[in-house]
Amino acid sequence: MERSNISMIAVAWFRPDEWRQIKRVSPDLQDTHAEWLANAEAGIEAFGSPLKEQVIKVILTVDELRKWKQSTGRKVDAKARANLAVRIAHKIRGTNH
Repeated sequence: MERSNISMIAVAWFRPDEWRQIKRVSPDLQDTHAEWLANAEAGIEAFGSPLKEQVIKVILTVDELRKWKQSTGRKVDAKARANLAVRIAHKIRGTNH
């Protein structure tokens, strides 16, 4: 069995108290935080073992999403949220990959 080169899987995570504001910045997300949360947890579960143990939930705030949108001029879609989560996870972990 080969060892995976994946040291972490960064997943964008959101607080329920910011959901309305986050939806304004990222309208492609599910209508409610509960719907999004169920979908996100199912996605993590679908990774299966051992990958799901590599998941790091990176809380993205509405302020971070707005700053990213302002600095890039691009919409905050799934790809943008994923990239931002990876960047923040690397900062937290102290890596530059």
